[in-house]
Amino acid sequence: MDTYCITFNKRMPNLFSPLEQFNVLSISSLHVPLFFHNCALYILTNSFLTVIALGGLIFCMLILPTFTVFNLIAIIFAQYYAFCLALLKENFTTRSLYFFPYVFSLFSFLLLANLFGMVPYSFALTSHLIITLFLSFLTFFSAIYLCVKFHGWRFFSLFLPAGAPFALIPFLIILEIISFTARLFSLAIRLFANIMSGHTLLKILASFVWLLLIGGSFFFLVPFVVIFVVSFLEIGIAMLQAYVFTVLSCIYLNEAIILH
Repeated sequence: MDTYCITFNKRMPNLFSPLEQFNVLSISSLHVPLFFHNCALYILTNSFLTVIALGGLIFCMLILPTFTVFNLIAIIFAQYYAFCLALLKENFTTRSLYFFPYVFSLFSFLLLANLFGMVPYSFALTSHLIITLFLSFLTFFSAIYLCVKFHGWRFFSLFLPAGAPFALIPFLIILEIISFTARLFSLAIRLFANIMSGHTLLKILASFVWLLLIGGSFFFLVPFVVIFVVSFLEIGIAMLQAYVFTVLSCIYLNEAIILH
């Protein structure tokens, strides 16, 4: 008789691995008999719990100003909403308010994910290419859908510059298609590469400081100061990358609407 078993996995973090923060760990798994083998289906992972936690924080950001009685919190949220609205209006020439829920959710998710990854022993969600590619897919195919919805077959005019010589049309179409498709990967790789490289540098420096400290060397103060400076730099990069990703998403969606 086939049996199904749910197990909870316990695994202590490897303090000496600089890439521990990027590992996807299984918290619980379901063992299902399949083709005479027990296959483990991951039910809960640290990446899934991180996504749930970030979604809960964004939901609280939406409803908290309605119930808060503290003026300072209300002022902070009001300034944050004003910033997101200004970001929206600066990059959309029309129909900007229709995209406020998407832009607000995208920017908030990226900002919280990037900053949450700075916490020791947390999970750096945006350092995984599959996550950034998924977010890039949302913007890319949303832009295609809007362009087809508003302009129909004129969508293909994007791949043929006006006034192009007839002999160069095949080459220009190929180049424009490659350039248009590259947006999908440039959005994802830019965010992934910046977060991955910065966190890896911090982890390596932290491991180096720990080895110097347990070795009794007084030179650990030098890399410790470097870590302190790089940490502030990484916080700035985390905010900047969330802003850049959101701004480029707004530009691509706006171009899809105005077909330019």
